Amino acid sequence: MWYEILPSAFIITAALGLPGWGLYHIHNLVIGNHYRRTLNDRWDRQLYQRDLRITGNPYKVAGLETIDSEDGKKKK
Repeated sequence: MWYEILPSAFIITAALGLPGWGLYHIHNLVIGNHYRRTLNDRWDRQLYQRDLRITGNPYKVAGLETIDSEDGKKKK
């Protein structure tokens, strides 16, 4: 019958889905963020280092308010 394929379908789905789900949580435990930044390209490494220099945390979203203005004070 048609339901005999269900165990195989569940096994295949688990084998394909569990590694991605596991990495999502492992990155949260190790890095403190659910997503891993790839540093494959030179441009990505430069952006990572820039964010680390500006905010101290490369995963923290930083806008223009984190950059000092010309008089040395942070914008509000």
